[in-house]
Amino acid sequence: MYINKLELENFRNYEQQKVNLINGINLFLGDNAQGKTNIIEAIYICSFGKSYRTLKDNELIEFGKEYCRINLEYVKNNNDFTTSFFIDNLNRKQIKNNEIKIKKIADYVGEIPIVIFSPESLDVVKGSPAKRRNFIDMICCQLSKSYIIYHQEYMKCLKIKNSILKEDYIDNNYVEVLHEKMSKYIKDIVDYRKKVIDLLNKYSIEIQKKLTDGKEEINIIYNTDFLNMNEDEIKKYLDDHLYIDKLRKSAIKGIQRDDLEIYINEKEVSKFGSQGQKRTALLTLKLANFELLKELKQEIPILLLDDIMSELDSKRINFLLKYIENYQSIITTTEDTFVKDISNIKIYKVSNGGLEN
Repeated sequence: MYINKLELENFRNYEQQKVNLINGINLFLGDNAQGKTNIIEAIYICSFGKSYRTLKDNELIEFGKEYCRINLEYVKNNNDFTTSFFIDNLNRKQIKNNEIKIKKIADYVGEIPIVIFSPESLDVVKGSPAKRRNFIDMICCQLSKSYIIYHQEYMKCLKIKNSILKEDYIDNNYVEVLHEKMSKYIKDIVDYRKKVIDLLNKYSIEIQKKLTDGKEEINIIYNTDFLNMNEDEIKKYLDDHLYIDKLRKSAIKGIQRDDLEIYINEKEVSKFGSQGQKRTALLTLKLANFELLKELKQEIPILLLDDIMSELDSKRINFLLKYIENYQSIITTTEDTFVKDISNIKIYKVSNGGLEN
């Protein structure tokens, strides 16, 4: 699949902007704070129905305007599709696909598969477990509607449980009923995460060897308390730890504590990896993410690369460009010296919310 047109109205610093994209490398060139990342963000919103840069939708609206709108046209399986996103100052939000209003985001996420790579993505390798969980959850949500629903329901139960644990009187029976519901969600979520992580690991091993001329071997380990447990065993485990939950006044066991451990040559990258190894590991993970989505969805994901060239050396840049040359990508950058030998490319100059090409 590929995107052929993006239209922005009152979005961030774009009052009116139409962008015709090619099925190749689309490079947005300009100084910082001119609006390059806003292009990436708009496409992300059309994929996930929300921004990755803010929790408040009305912050997407250009200052002084009453609403913003994003329209996206794309081709999938040789058919034309449209997606639109609308939000106003009263937080009235609407997402449509082919003019049909989306009522549940779980029914839509994954329609436009994407892989996003930005300087903040380094947190996947060197940051907190929450960053790595978010990385895996982004992949899982694009692959499975059921996963989205189970994750949403689990988080609702967790919120209720944490609220109860802060009260002076705690009804153990009620908490154990919650545990019964949570155990089913945990089982399904853990099983699916494990499936995805195993595939991610398979692709990562191949890519890492190519990136390092066979000098480095990467290994991804899924760290969870619930691997290979059935629902009854999970419930018992949660029940057995309730006394600690009461002491801490918060749930200490659950999928919200899961993590990925990333090793290179048997050393954990987050603790012992050099800056170069961390960047290589991230590049490997993102390209493995791309290959995984391509295999399981049988579609070509859109690559969103936001100002990452400054984070990579020439060897990694060349590897990346060679890897993506036959796919659609949206790249933002402050300089374009690295693209001199690329043919399937269109360059857009970005300045103060306007484009030239």
